[in-house]
Amino acid sequence: MIADPNLSHWHILGAGAIGGLWALRLHSIGCRVTLIERAPLSPERRLQLTDNSHSSCHDFPVVAANAAALPLSPLLVTTKAGDTIDVIAALLPRLNAGDIVLLLQNGMGIDDWLRQQRPDLQILTAITTDGVFRPTRDHLVMAGHGETLTGGNTAVEQETAMQIALQWQKTGEVVQAVTDIQRRRWQKLAINCAINPLTARYRCRNGALLDMPEALSAMRSICAEVAEVMSLEGYPASTASLYDAACAVARQTATNTSSMLADIQAQRPTEIDFMNGHIVTMARKHGIATPSNARITAEIRALHPQPASSN
Repeated sequence: MIADPNLSHWHILGAGAIGGLWALRLHSIGCRVTLIERAPLSPERRLQLTDNSHSSCHDFPVVAANAAALPLSPLLVTTKAGDTIDVIAALLPRLNAGDIVLLLQNGMGIDDWLRQQRPDLQILTAITTDGVFRPTRDHLVMAGHGETLTGGNTAVEQETAMQIALQWQKTGEVVQAVTDIQRRRWQKLAINCAINPLTARYRCRNGALLDMPEALSAMRSICAEVAEVMSLEGYPASTASLYDAACAVARQTATNTSSMLADIQAQRPTEIDFMNGHIVTMARKHGIATPSNARITAEIRALHPQPASSN
């Protein structure tokens, strides 16, 4: 057990929509927040959040990843999965044993890589259903308040997750520390795998998939393969449960543009290697084929070259 880790000064790597949102939330409860960027445009960034008719803003200090000063813990990582390894590699030498790294990202695989590089760190993961978008680089617009779940793999990490959840709850948001974060991450991954790349394939919003028999067939095939991989990884799941969950999310977020479609439209690299590509990698480890996930991974990669991944 650890008592009250120092959570008074957060460092946020990747202040995009989610990172910027939590920068403003943590500032609102009295935390110091420093933003870390690969190549800062200025020593400060003014982030503004619009939530219905309420607006708030604050100027945050910004430091370069290769110049960030000690200490860096706790470090919240919200970069896109494909960008994380290169950027966080510059920070690893300046992290001390026991330092806290919290990954709040789409996809999977980064936490495994990080544990291989630095098994002495506390590596926590989190998922969220918050909805936020950026009409401009520094302007955040709240699309919907959701739930944020966090957890770790060890008793020490789980205690830290509980302390973080207690702190983050002071923002008024729904935040919980859970003991089964890996299972929940797999479930979210399955939904992302079933929705995101298909919206990029068909150039449509989430809900439009439900009106296309071809898309629904692809969703079911993807879910069947993910369910098999999840079960082999120790997280039993059925095709029907994952497919129903994916359809429900597509219905709930019918007017949303997925992050993968947004990346394709903006000609940015996607996170396909850490979503469906991760399924293909894990399936290969177990000696099984996942043709539907392999097909959509190759298709999305062809739409835009991907950065080197850890998979």
